[in-house]
Amino acid sequence: MTKPVEARGLVLAGFLAALAGIVDAIGYLHLGGLFVSFMSGNSTQLGAALGQNDLADAGSIAKLILFFVAGAAAGQAVAAFAGGRHLTWVLVIVGLLLGLAAALEIAPEPMVLAMGALNASLRRAGKIPVSLTFVTGVLVRFGQGLGDFLTGHATGSSWLLQAIPWAGLIAGATLGAFAYSRIGEPAIWLPVILAGLLAACSVAIPNPG
Repeated sequence: MTKPVEARGLVLAGFLAALAGIVDAIGYLHLGGLFVSFMSGNSTQLGAALGQNDLADAGSIAKLILFFVAGAAAGQAVAAFAGGRHLTWVLVIVGLLLGLAAALEIAPEPMVLAMGALNASLRRAGKIPVSLTFVTGVLVRFGQGLGDFLTGHATGSSWLLQAIPWAGLIAGATLGAFAYSRIGEPAIWLPVILAGLLAACSVAIPNPG
Protein backbone atom coordinates (compact mmCIF):
# COMPACT_ATOMS: atom_id res chain seq x y z
CA MET A 1 0.00 0.00 0.00
CA THR A 2 1.26 3.49 -0.85
CA LYS A 3 2.14 5.59 2.18
CA PRO A 4 0.69 9.13 2.48
CA VAL A 5 4.11 10.70 1.98
CA GLU A 6 4.64 8.68 -1.18
CA ALA A 7 1.17 9.47 -2.52
CA ARG A 8 1.66 13.18 -1.82
CA GLY A 9 5.10 13.10 -3.40
CA LEU A 10 3.86 11.34 -6.54
CA VAL A 11 1.05 13.85 -7.02
CA LEU A 12 3.61 16.64 -6.62
CA ALA A 13 5.92 14.85 -9.07
CA GLY A 14 3.06 14.78 -11.56
CA PHE A 15 2.63 18.56 -11.33
CA LEU A 16 6.39 19.17 -11.54
CA ALA A 17 6.62 16.92 -14.59
CA ALA A 18 3.69 18.82 -16.10
CA LEU A 19 5.63 22.05 -15.56
CA ALA A 20 8.60 20.51 -17.39
CA GLY A 21 6.31 19.29 -20.18
CA ILE A 22 4.81 22.74 -20.72
CA VAL A 23 8.22 24.37 -20.92
CA ASP A 24 9.73 21.68 -23.15
CA ALA A 25 6.83 21.75 -25.62
CA ILE A 26 6.98 25.54 -25.89
CA GLY A 27 10.76 25.44 -26.27
CA TYR A 28 10.57 22.64 -28.82
CA LEU A 29 8.11 24.56 -31.00
CA HIS A 30 9.93 27.86 -30.58
CA LEU A 31 13.37 26.41 -31.36
CA GLY A 32 12.17 24.34 -34.29
CA GLY A 33 12.93 20.87 -32.96
CA LEU A 34 15.41 21.30 -30.11
CA PHE A 35 14.60 20.61 -26.48
CA VAL A 36 15.03 22.68 -23.34
CA SER A 37 14.67 19.78 -20.89
CA PHE A 38 15.09 16.51 -22.83
CA MET A 39 18.86 16.34 -23.13
CA SER A 40 18.86 12.74 -24.41
CA GLY A 41 17.16 13.99 -27.55
CA ASN A 42 19.55 16.93 -27.83
CA SER A 43 22.54 14.62 -27.35
CA THR A 44 21.35 12.42 -30.22
CA GLN A 45 20.92 15.50 -32.40
CA LEU A 46 24.39 16.71 -31.37
CA GLY A 47 25.89 13.42 -32.52
CA ALA A 48 23.93 13.57 -35.77
CA ALA A 49 25.10 17.14 -36.41
CA LEU A 50 28.71 16.20 -35.73
CA GLY A 51 28.41 13.14 -37.96
CA GLN A 52 27.20 15.38 -40.80
CA ASN A 53 29.93 17.96 -40.10
CA ASP A 54 27.28 20.58 -39.33
CA LEU A 55 29.36 22.47 -36.80
CA ALA A 56 26.97 25.43 -36.56
CA ASP A 57 24.07 23.26 -35.42
CA ALA A 58 26.38 21.20 -33.21
CA GLY A 59 27.52 24.36 -31.45
CA SER A 60 23.95 25.52 -30.83
CA ILE A 61 22.94 22.14 -29.43
CA ALA A 62 26.07 21.82 -27.28
CA LYS A 63 25.31 25.22 -25.76
CA LEU A 64 21.87 24.02 -24.65
CA ILE A 65 23.38 20.91 -23.05
CA LEU A 66 26.00 22.99 -21.20
CA PHE A 67 23.33 25.38 -19.90
CA PHE A 68 21.26 22.42 -18.71
CA VAL A 69 24.22 20.99 -16.79
CA ALA A 70 24.89 24.42 -15.29
CA GLY A 71 21.25 24.66 -14.24
CA ALA A 72 21.37 21.22 -12.65
CA ALA A 73 24.50 22.21 -10.72
CA ALA A 74 22.92 25.48 -9.59
CA GLY A 75 19.73 23.71 -8.52
CA GLN A 76 21.72 21.18 -6.53
CA ALA A 77 23.66 23.97 -4.81
CA VAL A 78 20.45 25.81 -3.91
CA ALA A 79 18.93 22.57 -2.59
CA ALA A 80 22.01 21.90 -0.46
CA PHE A 81 21.90 25.36 1.12
CA ALA A 82 18.11 25.33 1.59
CA GLY A 83 18.02 21.96 3.35
CA GLY A 84 14.51 20.90 4.32
CA ARG A 85 12.97 23.74 2.32
CA HIS A 86 14.86 22.96 -0.87
CA LEU A 87 11.65 22.25 -2.83
CA THR A 88 10.35 25.77 -2.25
CA TRP A 89 13.61 27.53 -3.02
CA VAL A 90 14.36 25.51 -6.13
CA LEU A 91 10.87 26.30 -7.44
CA VAL A 92 11.42 29.99 -6.71
CA ILE A 93 14.64 29.90 -8.76
CA VAL A 94 12.85 28.01 -11.56
CA GLY A 95 10.03 30.56 -11.57
CA LEU A 96 12.47 33.48 -11.71
CA LEU A 97 14.42 31.94 -14.59
CA LEU A 98 11.24 31.25 -16.53
CA GLY A 99 10.10 34.80 -15.85
CA LEU A 100 13.39 36.04 -17.29
CA ALA A 101 12.84 33.84 -20.35
CA ALA A 102 9.37 35.34 -20.76
CA ALA A 103 10.69 38.89 -20.42
CA LEU A 104 13.30 38.11 -23.09
CA GLU A 105 10.66 36.69 -25.49
CA ILE A 106 11.29 32.99 -24.83
CA ALA A 107 15.07 33.16 -24.59
CA PRO A 108 16.21 29.52 -24.49
CA GLU A 109 19.15 29.94 -22.09
CA PRO A 110 17.12 30.74 -18.94
CA MET A 111 14.57 28.09 -19.91
CA VAL A 112 17.28 25.43 -20.08
CA LEU A 113 18.82 26.63 -16.82
CA ALA A 114 15.39 26.40 -15.19
CA MET A 115 14.80 22.86 -16.40
CA GLY A 116 18.21 21.73 -15.21
CA ALA A 117 17.54 23.25 -11.80
CA LEU A 118 14.06 21.71 -11.58
CA ASN A 119 15.57 18.24 -11.18
CA ALA A 120 16.88 19.20 -7.73
CA SER A 121 13.37 19.98 -6.46
CA LEU A 122 12.24 16.37 -5.99
CA ARG A 123 14.10 13.11 -6.52
CA ARG A 124 12.05 10.68 -4.43
CA ALA A 125 8.47 10.34 -3.25
CA GLY A 126 9.12 8.54 0.00
CA LYS A 127 11.08 5.50 -1.17
CA ILE A 128 9.89 5.73 -4.77
CA PRO A 129 12.38 7.35 -7.21
CA VAL A 130 10.86 9.92 -9.57
CA SER A 131 12.02 11.67 -12.73
CA LEU A 132 10.79 15.13 -13.71
CA THR A 133 12.28 16.44 -16.95
CA PHE A 134 12.73 13.05 -18.66
CA VAL A 135 10.57 9.94 -18.71
CA THR A 136 12.81 7.20 -20.05
CA GLY A 137 13.71 6.10 -16.52
CA VAL A 138 10.05 6.26 -15.53
CA LEU A 139 9.01 4.02 -18.40
CA VAL A 140 11.86 1.59 -17.71
CA ARG A 141 10.81 1.27 -14.06
CA PHE A 142 7.18 0.88 -15.12
CA GLY A 143 8.08 -1.81 -17.67
CA GLN A 144 10.28 -3.67 -15.20
CA GLY A 145 7.51 -3.56 -12.63
CA LEU A 146 5.07 -4.90 -15.20
CA GLY A 147 7.50 -7.70 -16.00
CA ASP A 148 7.78 -8.59 -12.31
CA PHE A 149 3.99 -8.53 -12.01
CA LEU A 150 3.52 -10.83 -15.00
CA THR A 151 6.08 -13.29 -13.66
CA GLY A 152 4.73 -13.19 -10.11
CA HIS A 153 7.76 -11.40 -8.67
CA ALA A 154 6.07 -8.06 -7.92
CA THR A 155 6.10 -7.20 -4.21
CA GLY A 156 3.68 -4.28 -4.42
CA SER A 157 1.91 -1.86 -6.72
CA SER A 158 4.35 1.04 -6.53
CA TRP A 159 5.50 0.31 -10.09
CA LEU A 160 2.04 1.35 -11.30
CA LEU A 161 2.53 4.77 -9.76
CA GLN A 162 5.52 5.43 -12.04
CA ALA A 163 2.91 6.34 -14.64
CA ILE A 164 1.98 9.52 -12.73
CA PRO A 165 5.03 11.63 -13.71
CA TRP A 166 4.79 10.33 -17.28
CA ALA A 167 1.12 11.31 -17.48
CA GLY A 168 1.96 14.70 -15.97
CA LEU A 169 4.65 15.39 -18.54
CA ILE A 170 2.38 14.38 -21.43
CA ALA A 171 -0.46 16.52 -20.09
CA GLY A 172 1.88 19.48 -19.63
CA ALA A 173 3.39 19.11 -23.10
CA THR A 174 -0.09 18.96 -24.60
CA LEU A 175 -1.13 22.11 -22.73
CA GLY A 176 2.08 23.92 -23.65
CA ALA A 177 1.74 23.08 -27.34
CA PHE A 178 -1.92 24.10 -27.34
CA ALA A 179 -1.17 27.43 -25.65
CA TYR A 180 1.79 28.20 -27.94
CA SER A 181 -0.24 27.41 -31.05
CA ARG A 182 -2.99 29.78 -29.89
CA ILE A 183 -1.16 32.75 -28.35
CA GLY A 184 2.50 32.29 -29.32
CA GLU A 185 5.29 33.63 -27.10
CA PRO A 186 3.04 34.78 -24.19
CA ALA A 187 2.38 31.06 -23.55
CA ILE A 188 5.65 31.01 -21.57
CA TRP A 189 3.89 32.89 -18.77
CA LEU A 190 1.81 29.77 -18.09
CA PRO A 191 4.71 27.77 -16.55
CA VAL A 192 5.85 30.92 -14.72
CA ILE A 193 2.47 31.05 -12.99
CA LEU A 194 2.49 27.29 -12.34
CA ALA A 195 5.98 27.42 -10.81
CA GLY A 196 4.85 30.24 -8.53
CA LEU A 197 1.76 28.35 -7.43
CA LEU A 198 3.75 25.18 -6.74
CA ALA A 199 6.33 27.16 -4.75
CA ALA A 200 3.57 28.74 -2.68
CA CYS A 201 1.87 25.38 -2.06
CA SER A 202 5.17 23.73 -1.13
CA VAL A 203 5.50 26.06 1.86
CA ALA A 204 2.48 24.41 3.48
CA ILE A 205 3.38 20.75 2.87
CA PRO A 206 6.11 18.55 4.36
CA ASN A 207 8.99 17.88 2.01
CA PRO A 208 8.29 14.50 0.34
CA GLY A 209 11.87 13.82 -0.75
